[in-house]
Amino acid sequence: MATAVHTTTGRLNLVRQAIEAFSRGAFVIVFDDESRENEGDLMVAAEHTDTAAMTYMLDHTSGVVCAALAYQRCTDLDLPQMVDDNSGLHGTAFTVSVDLIAGGTTGIPADERARTLQALADPAAQAADFARPGHVYPVRAARGGVLERDGHTEAAVDLSLLAGLSGVTTMCEVVRPDRAMARLGDLRELAEREGLHLISVGDVAAYRRAHASTSQSS
Repeated sequence: MATAVHTTTGRLNLVRQAIEAFSRGAFVIVFDDESRENEGDLMVAAEHTDTAAMTYMLDHTSGVVCAALAYQRCTDLDLPQMVDDNSGLHGTAFTVSVDLIAGGTTGIPADERARTLQALADPAAQAADFARPGHVYPVRAARGGVLERDGHTEAAVDLSLLAGLSGVTTMCEVVRPDRAMARLGDLRELAEREGLHLISVGDVAAYRRAHASTSQSS
C-alpha cells in the first residue's frame, strides 16, 4: 500500500511540474491509454504559440494542428460541429476549421497558424474575426473535462485551466521520423531528448480528483 501511495504522489507531482512548465509556455506531451488511441499529443498554451513554437510543433508532429477549446468558448466564437452525425471512432468533437482574417494570406504558414491560435485564446476575439474553413482545427472539450471524457482534448483544456490560462491549447499528434505514429516508448525518448514533461490523460484526471478532494476538505 505504501508503494502505491508513493507512486500516486509521484505521478501527481509530475502533473504539478507539467502545469507549472505549461504556464510558462513550455511544451508538454500527453499520452492516452494503449487500449484507446495509444497516441501522444504535443501541447502548448495557445496564447504562447508563436512562430517558433509552431515550427517546433510541425517538426515533431503530423502537422494537423488542432486547438482544444472549452465547450463554452466554442459557443462564444460560434464554432459549430464539423458534422451533425459524428461517426469518428472516439467521437472527437471537431468544429469547423478556422483562420484568423487579420493579417492573413492563405492561413497555412506557421506564423499565420500561430496568430490564429493566439486569437482563439484571446478573450477579446469574436466570431467575425475568423474565416471558415481554415487551417486550424478547433476541437470542443466535454463540459466536465477529463472527468467526463478521457480524451487528449479534455486533458489539453484542463491543463490550460489548471495553469491559470485561457483554456485554449495548441495540440497535435506526435509522429516518429518515419511519420508513423509515436507510441509510448517513442514519446519517452522524445521527452528525454528534448527535456519535455510527459504525463498521461489519466494523470490529469487523478490530479483533478485529488484537488477536488482537497478543496472539499479544506
